[in-house]
Amino acid sequence: MSQTFTGVVQFANGVPAANVSVRLFDADVFSEDDDLTVEPGLSDEKGLFSVIYDEARDLDFADIFRPYLQFSYTHHGEPRSHKADVQPNQRDYRLPETPSVEFIPATHGFQYINRYPGYWIPFSVPSIPDIPSVSNIYGLCGGMVATSMDFLLAGRKIPQRRRRPGRITPLHRYIHKRQVDSLTAGTQVVRFARWMAMSDKAVHLRTAGELKKVRTNLDKGIPTPIGMVYVSTRDTMQIWQNHQILACKYEELDDGRIRILVYDPNFPRRNDVFVDSWPDKETGGVASVQRIGKKEKVTRGYFTMPYRPVIPPTILDDDTASNEKDKRDFG
Repeated sequence: MSQTFTGVVQFANGVPAANVSVRLFDADVFSEDDDLTVEPGLSDEKGLFSVIYDEARDLDFADIFRPYLQFSYTHHGEPRSHKADVQPNQRDYRLPETPSVEFIPATHGFQYINRYPGYWIPFSVPSIPDIPSVSNIYGLCGGMVATSMDFLLAGRKIPQRRRRPGRITPLHRYIHKRQVDSLTAGTQVVRFARWMAMSDKAVHLRTAGELKKVRTNLDKGIPTPIGMVYVSTRDTMQIWQNHQILACKYEELDDGRIRILVYDPNFPRRNDVFVDSWPDKETGGVASVQRIGKKEKVTRGYFTMPYRPVIPPTILDDDTASNEKDKRDFG
């Protein structure tokens, strides 16, 4: 007997995914999975779909019934497929991709500068011997980049406060969490350290490959976090002198340079911060420099960094919840 399964399919950021074809299968261990679909579903503009299926189409009667949904769709002109197990009482499903967006740094980035008093880690750094050079001012560049993208993809306006949030407030804790997320269990810290230890030639050669990734993403309307390598281990071991920013869009200049518009949390409310890149004939790679208005910042190179969207808790929309003395938490 035919049955109907109804659900909602969304992109990774919670935006409804329309025109997604949905079929229902039963996973088999020793043979091909059985397609139980009688009539496939097609999601509407709200992501709502209904697929009609019949368990009697299962050809492996001795097998345990393990149903899953197969979503077929097009993303940036490319065919995609995604599978998700059918769980009891679950009706919401997420695709791994996010839709195209336009990120305008002065509008979608934070309005205050990336500068926080105290220490990034939750214990007193001065109590640790042999680390006298750690400043009691820290940044959360990766967390601010990820959070600003989270708000844009969720279709919500980023908090417009001009002062940094208090340390024990929901906004600060969320940004701090997203900072930790951006470092992917320390793997990105190791990556920064390796790039710092490379020669300029090696950095330029690797930057050439990373620039191709950035351009590919931006061509698809996907703003991309990038790790800026400013220093070398020849000069300092201070890995925190490097930085994370967001590549928003790019243009090809007449002289052959690639100019990337970026959101830099160190320079809020500005649309004149760029990373310029050009072929370096001496190394065979790509050289680059960061431009802040008419000023330049020496840049050794850069690489793309991972980002997975998260829907920010609604308490972050209440700007007063992030004032210095507020002690409310978020769920």
